[in-house]
Amino acid sequence: MLFDTHAHCDDMRIENEFEGGTQGYIKHQLENGVCNIVNIGTNLDNSRVSIDLATKFDALYASCGIHPYDIRFYDNIEDTLARLEELLESERVVALGEIGLDYHYEDTDKEKQMAFFRAQMELARKLNMPVIIHDRDAHGDCMSVIRDFPDVKGIFHSFSGSCEMARELVKLGWYISFSGTVTYKNARVPVEACECVPLDRILIETDSPYLPPVPHRGEMNHPKHVALTCEKIAQIKGVTSEEMAKITFENARRAYRIK
Repeated sequence: MLFDTHAHCDDMRIENEFEGGTQGYIKHQLENGVCNIVNIGTNLDNSRVSIDLATKFDALYASCGIHPYDIRFYDNIEDTLARLEELLESERVVALGEIGLDYHYEDTDKEKQMAFFRAQMELARKLNMPVIIHDRDAHGDCMSVIRDFPDVKGIFHSFSGSCEMARELVKLGWYISFSGTVTYKNARVPVEACECVPLDRILIETDSPYLPPVPHRGEMNHPKHVALTCEKIAQIKGVTSEEMAKITFENARRAYRIK
């Protein structure tokens, strides 16, 4: 019952390197222990691709959004969000995202990132949709926006914040998703955060083809590797891997409002 809540199966490396291309790749993942995958959009173009793929696989769902890296492709927020809203009308779309803030690089346009983030949160509120948050080195500003939109809920993906931050998000009604980083030897912060999150708010993901879990560091990540993250979190929480798979499967369906 493994549910990979965050993957990028349309990555060009997969299309170019995997026999059978993207569709063959997805079929392979679903035949190797993964029940469901949410394929994540980061701009208008790959959000369309994500929807198209989700129409071909009942077990695959799509999200659509403008990632903080990809805002460089767009200048007019109003026009961009109008086109995004059209994509979000698809019945295969389960969330708006991934959106958020990323302050990792020195040349980051923080003002533009914030403008796109807040505008997409407004859209999520208008459409009553869950959101998927990307937060890299921007915990304080991300939380400030979250507090400004108390009626918008969703998922903090590949969580890298503190235990205290996780606790606040849970109180505000959010889900916390952990990726392969929780399996790394130096992963003190995500492990501590995982210890703080109640079982009914934990999700698992791969963020594939990124962030491969141990023992696959340095390789391309795949949705089937979500089993390794599930196993690690089960150890942290003191339950069996089978129990954690079932718990996170049910959590994912609630978080994404999948009936």
